[in-house]
Amino acid sequence: MKNLESENHILVSKGTILLKQGSIATQGYLVKKGCLKSYTLDNTGKEHILQFAPESWLITDLDSFTNQIPAIVCIEAVEDSEISEMNKSDFKEFSDLDKDSIVEMATKLRNNLIATNKRVIGLLSSTAEQRYLDFTNTYPTLIQRLPLKLIASYIGITPEYLSEIRRKLAKK
Repeated sequence: MKNLESENHILVSKGTILLKQGSIATQGYLVKKGCLKSYTLDNTGKEHILQFAPESWLITDLDSFTNQIPAIVCIEAVEDSEISEMNKSDFKEFSDLDKDSIVEMATKLRNNLIATNKRVIGLLSSTAEQRYLDFTNTYPTLIQRLPLKLIASYIGITPEYLSEIRRKLAKK
């Protein structure tokens, strides 16, 4: 029986773009080590980070991957990373996966959806400080690993304002 751990591992360097906006997503990526990000570029070229994928997370442009339409996000390695590529047949062949792998895949997809829903709600209704706290809860391992610039972009504020928030929280 096949399991998620039996996939080939690929090493990618920091800065490697795995999916370009406008391309068709033919792969999903399971992060074994390191961190990937998905982001979109607006008309001015400004980057808006949608998601980070640290160890044990899956990431892709799901609409592009599922419906073979142009991707609306880019996916890039923010650290040197070890990943497993998963194509459509990997997702379709659940009958070849052992039960533990099916549960693991469903859990990863569920957690991704939960994090995305919380993120959207937070962007619509939370303060910058609360969005930062939500980030620390969602991605506790990334606080010390990522530059403030990336975290600030994710929560929709400037790096300077993020530094101010962190100073304020440190005083509490």
